[in-house]
Amino acid sequence: MDSSNVTDQKRTAAEQLLAGRLAVIDQLQAADEGERQAEDAARKAREHKAKVWQDAIKAGWSESELTGPLRFKRPAVKAPGRPRGSATKPAPAPRSSPESS
Repeated sequence: MDSSNVTDQKRTAAEQLLAGRLAVIDQLQAADEGERQAEDAARKAREHKAKVWQDAIKAGWSESELTGPLRFKRPAVKAPGRPRGSATKPAPAPRSSPESS
């Protein structure tokens, strides 16, 4: 038997075995991408709910009304906004030097 023929047969057999294993890698890649997209959609939905929750509070609804009789769940995340106290604290007064007193 010709050694190149044996080599070709082994290579063909190896490629067939590998093809079956590679198919699952394609499936795994698709599942991974689907999971990433679902996580991204869930994050966006949580952020949107937090924003609408904040709008409901601004419109006069209390948290106890929303969670009590209306049975809404509090958002899992806080709505984006400015940090607490960022606009309410006055800037520190400049220090005067001892020479100007």
